[in-house]
Amino acid sequence: MNRFLLILLLIITTVGTGHAQGTLRGSNLMEYQLGNIPELTPRYQSSLFDQLDLSYRYKSFGLDARVEQYYPSFGDDISYTRVSQFKFQYRAEMIDIQVGNLYESFGRGLLLRTYEIPGSIWETRGYRVRYGFYRDLLGAAVKFNYKNVELKLIRGEVLDVTLPPTVSDDTNRRPDLVEGAEASYRLGSQKVGLIYMRHHTESQSIVGSDPAQLLSAYYDGVLFENFSLYGELAKSLNDNTDLTDFSDQAAYAGYVGLSFYFGNLGASLEYKNYHNFSLGAGINDPPTLVKEHSYRLLNRSTHIPVLTDESGYQVELYYSFEDGSILTFNTSRASNEISETIQPVFKEYFLEYQFYPIEKLSIKAFADYAEDPFRGEPHRYAGGSYIDWDHPKLTSSIEFEYQQIERDADPAHNYYIAYTLAKPSKFSASAVLELTTDPFLLVEPSDDFNAYPAFIGTYRPNTKNTITLFAGKRRGGPACNSGVCYDVLSFEGVELRLNTRF
Repeated sequence: MNRFLLILLLIITTVGTGHAQGTLRGSNLMEYQLGNIPELTPRYQSSLFDQLDLSYRYKSFGLDARVEQYYPSFGDDISYTRVSQFKFQYRAEMIDIQVGNLYESFGRGLLLRTYEIPGSIWETRGYRVRYGFYRDLLGAAVKFNYKNVELKLIRGEVLDVTLPPTVSDDTNRRPDLVEGAEASYRLGSQKVGLIYMRHHTESQSIVGSDPAQLLSAYYDGVLFENFSLYGELAKSLNDNTDLTDFSDQAAYAGYVGLSFYFGNLGASLEYKNYHNFSLGAGINDPPTLVKEHSYRLLNRSTHIPVLTDESGYQVELYYSFEDGSILTFNTSRASNEISETIQPVFKEYFLEYQFYPIEKLSIKAFADYAEDPFRGEPHRYAGGSYIDWDHPKLTSSIEFEYQQIERDADPAHNYYIAYTLAKPSKFSASAVLELTTDPFLLVEPSDDFNAYPAFIGTYRPNTKNTITLFAGKRRGGPACNSGVCYDVLSFEGVELRLNTRF
């Protein structure tokens, strides 16, 4: 199958470049590593990962493909070259048909959400295989649009991204089959929708078993000139309860989000209630209602919802002053009931102020406090600042973050310091240093701290090519992007990345 697709890709490329008809575009991500996870041997081993994306368009037709390759120096059994994605699309005024590897979701992800984190490469400590980080759906999707009515039909198998392509074929990497329809009607700025989905898992593949059936309804609209509201309620039809039963035996998920503004003041209020609603290998991904921070230490400590039982809220307020400065406050709470005696509650309070004391100087300062019993961290404090200023033809930035984590033992301290010198759209050079006294990250129990020094350089010779060099030691751990959290392995060595568009 992969050999057939590779031949087809060659034909597409030849046709796209040999005739004026249609357009062929593409991008390529290549990353070379020389190093290893810190404290592992051999200290230096090499690997090369490459991801090629091609997109061909001719009138209403389109073809998309992705080829991934991985060549490590430490095992021929985990190297591969494969067509990991292929899609055919036909799009007209009233209809959109897609067949192949798709990114489709229902509603806000309470029933189904697929995603891709561009530029991210997934690797686990157990398999040590590198591949693109995304969750797609292999199947078909059809969308109909007629006046105010929209209908979406989806059928396909969802990828379990935790399994690398070398240990299992695509059949075993896709244990969840979904079939569903979403119908919506829009009247002005108001939209209502209804979703029905059938979910098959490997455990339901035996003769006589029935797939899970789920139903969801949502509203999306602007109530007033400055008020917008989204609400969605989903429920399982196989939990032996009726549609109005939301007891402990029922399986359901509810989300409501309200945003509004008055002059310089804006706010968003969100509420969630998820109960017995973890589907398959994680095919659904409802809103987290936890702030996804851009600050390094805070992003690493992001709370991940527990869909078997979690309720809570998130509130964010911001005020824009006349001089351009912005004050932001965010708080979130998540409650779980694991048992009658174990009921952890996550809390976070975040405050940020961005201001411009003089011309060409921008400062952001933040403070954060969290209680995170899920991680065994009853108290967590953080603070820091980002300073950016413009020089003639260049810009500079200084970043400083500090975090204190209180557990049963002595507090652990984390520090992040970085200085960057850049010429916008041309190059940047950063010196980065992370320090931690966390006992889980010390090389030896007697060590006072563990240091992660690094240099990061980026050069753009033109608008279509970007070269990035990392040299040093990078701290791993959780990372969150677009509501998706995943683990990044620590790394010590040299890493060279080339991004190309054509």
